[in-house]
Amino acid sequence: MQTVFSFLATLGFAVLYNVPYNALWICAAIGAGGYLLRSVLVDFGIAIDVATFFGALFVGLVGTIPARRLRLPMVLFAITGIICMIPGISVYKILVYFNQGDLLGGLESAVRAGFGVGAIATGIGAARILTDPEWGFDRDRPT
Repeated sequence: MQTVFSFLATLGFAVLYNVPYNALWICAAIGAGGYLLRSVLVDFGIAIDVATFFGALFVGLVGTIPARRLRLPMVLFAITGIICMIPGISVYKILVYFNQGDLLGGLESAVRAGFGVGAIATGIGAARILTDPEWGFDRDRPT
């Protein structure tokens, strides 16, 4: 059921992000697929941050296929696809713990949120390096 909701959330964010109509459903499917992969990995006992990395990597790798075919920026598929993996609860807990005066709880939530955001950025960045020759290993090196 969570995958259906992630599909709908990704679709809604894609509409908000002004994604062209022919790419809306593709964005939603990619986002739901990344969230599903993350959820399955967490169910198998993988740490949430590692699972988030692989979910974001999936979104980045799969998002390049329609981006090239539809001649659209890969960012449309990447940003809309990772929206359901953003660690919003951890960020909310930071505010709650600090408001209650629980400094250690707030710092723990801040570290968890930082690892989650870092995993997303690393996954999308790794996918970009692997699929984009100008970002990856084929750059001309200065002499």
